[in-house]
Amino acid sequence: MVLIEYVPYGDLLGYLRKSRGLNDTYYKDPDVKPQTNLTSQQLMKFAWQVADGMSYLSSISIIHRDLAARNVLIGEGEMCKVTDFGMARDVQEDNIYQRKSKGRLPVKWTAIEALLYGKYSTKSDVWSYGVLLYEIFTIGGSPYPRMDGRKIAKLLEEGYRMPKPQHVDEKLYKIMANCWKDEPHLRPSFEKLRNELKEMENQHKGLINLNNYDGRLYVNVDDLAV
Repeated sequence: MVLIEYVPYGDLLGYLRKSRGLNDTYYKDPDVKPQTNLTSQQLMKFAWQVADGMSYLSSISIIHRDLAARNVLIGEGEMCKVTDFGMARDVQEDNIYQRKSKGRLPVKWTAIEALLYGKYSTKSDVWSYGVLLYEIFTIGGSPYPRMDGRKIAKLLEEGYRMPKPQHVDEKLYKIMANCWKDEPHLRPSFEKLRNELKEMENQHKGLINLNNYDGRLYVNVDDLAV
């Protein structure tokens, strides 16, 4: 028998979307709702907690390879817990994993070097974390909204990056953009990300202006049909 922890609030993506009245297929328990509409401070807390979990994984040389809001669970006290290690790899020897199979990839969350060359490292997880920040700060928005996933690799290679959400301060967007640098070694560590975001939590009102938030800007056409 395997015992696993009960997480009352389901996954982060569903929790974010449910907080603004959207139904979501990822949400595990339709009878459980967020206690209140989420605040900017809660969003900042989610951000640094995920970075904290990923900092631990990187310290033991584990690459997740599928980091996204759908793969973070919300436990008691709204504690974020990174989950779904089906694509994870132990890379203690050289810190890089070379993908050999040609299975499907979560393109919108996958780092440019992994899309183009099949190379994964902790810094490719950092790229995915930047996309997860976009999901958090747009309250469950879809990355690269209304864009064809088949064209994303080419666009990234040409230098395209997701623009700053209108309600997010430049300081937060800079953290996201740093996660999407072309060269993996130029991206921040999870430890640095955790420390920066935790320190910024007290400035949350100046960093995320929810009065200026418009969820319609961050949806795909298929999201509207849910």
